Amino acid sequence: MMWFRSFLPLSFVCFSALPVLSLNVPILSEYADLLQRCEEGGANAYVGVHYQGDTGYQTFNYGQCYPYQIGKDLAKMAVFCKSVTCYSNPDPDCTGGATPPVGVPLPKYATLINAADFVQLLGQGATCQPNGIPV
Repeated sequence: MMWFRSFLPLSFVCFSALPVLSLNVPILSEYADLLQRCEEGGANAYVGVHYQGDTGYQTFNYGQCYPYQIGKDLAKMAVFCKSVTCYSNPDPDCTGGATPPVGVPLPKYATLINAADFVQLLGQGATCQPNGIPV
C-alpha cells in the first residue's frame, strides 16, 4: 500500500508536463521564472523549486537531496529543466531508501504544482539522476 501512496502523486508529475490547464498568468510567469532559475543553475541543476515562506527559491543538482519541505516551508511549485529519473525517499534528508524502490522518469519541462499541499504524500524528499529521455 505504501508504494501506491507514493506512485500515484508521482504520476501526477509526469502528466503535469502537459500544457498548463489554467490560464492563470501568475502560474505561467512563475513557471517561466523557475525554468530560467533552473537553466541558470549550472550544468548539473535539474529543478527549480519555489518554497512557501522565507525559504524562497532553490535549485537542486543531480544526486543532491531535493526535500519537499524545508523547515516549515512546503514546496509550492517545481519546474524540471532537464529530463531525470527520481527516487522518492521517506526522510527529508533523502535517507531511508527509495519508496517505491523504482525510479520515476520525468521529462524536461515537467512541473509540479502543490496546490493542496499533497507533496508530503510523495515522501519527504527525492534524489534524481539524468536519464537521457529526449525532449
